[in-house]
Amino acid sequence: MRFIKTREEDLEENYLELHYDEIDEETAAVLERLRPALKYIEGTTDGKRLTVPLADMYYFETVDRKTFGYTKNSCVEVKETLQGIIDEYEKVGFVRISKSAVVNLYKIKKLQGDLNMRTLIFLKNDECLVMNRGYRAEFYAALNKLQGRKKA
Repeated sequence: MRFIKTREEDLEENYLELHYDEIDEETAAVLERLRPALKYIEGTTDGKRLTVPLADMYYFETVDRKTFGYTKNSCVEVKETLQGIIDEYEKVGFVRISKSAVVNLYKIKKLQGDLNMRTLIFLKNDECLVMNRGYRAEFYAALNKLQGRKKA
């Protein structure tokens, strides 16, 4: 199998394209690794049912016993609990940062230290979340794993 990577400026969205005659074991294994990242999550907004690509979700938050998922510029109420989201989507970059929030590691722009050992998480949509210190070890372990680093 060949892998061709091409940089294209001004793309609205990155995309993958697969060309094949037959799907062999190697190609099937690659597709299987991609499958979790290509999932969708269902929810409602303004009384309308939506299906949103999981990759579009920046973070999930629980408020008044309801769970909301946030995309670049919209909010969707989802049925899943935060623990259910972690159980289901941890392998594709979702990690808990507080009792009431789960963030998509792929949507983080930068991290900044704050008072009381908390960490500010700035997202690519310019929102800022606060990670409580009790979740630091788990967060950095997931971040290091994502970056291919071994635990120190």
